[in-house]
Amino acid sequence: MQALLDEQDYQVIADKVLDLIKEDYDLVPKRQPVRQISLPQFKAEHGIKKSLVWCRTYLLPKMPGVHGLNAGKGHHIMIDYLPASKWFDEHETEIDWNQPLP
Repeated sequence: MQALLDEQDYQVIADKVLDLIKEDYDLVPKRQPVRQISLPQFKAEHGIKKSLVWCRTYLLPKMPGVHGLNAGKGHHIMIDYLPASKWFDEHETEIDWNQPLP
């Protein structure tokens, strides 16, 4: 007697096997490492020609993944590269690049 399995049956079996392996070996799914870069590095990689002060004033407060923006003098601003780059790519045309510093 031969059993016929379709794609859904294979997926159910694969999911069950994966669950059993996770239980037996205490596996944790892989996470992408967070790449943090400085503001000058971010500017260089995205070709931003504005000053650091302009970027801190107008660009970074809107951007996700920015750490240390309001931490005070002497603290470095670090940017989570992936979420910040994704946001920048989606909103680059909406940024008023001619906005003067106060």
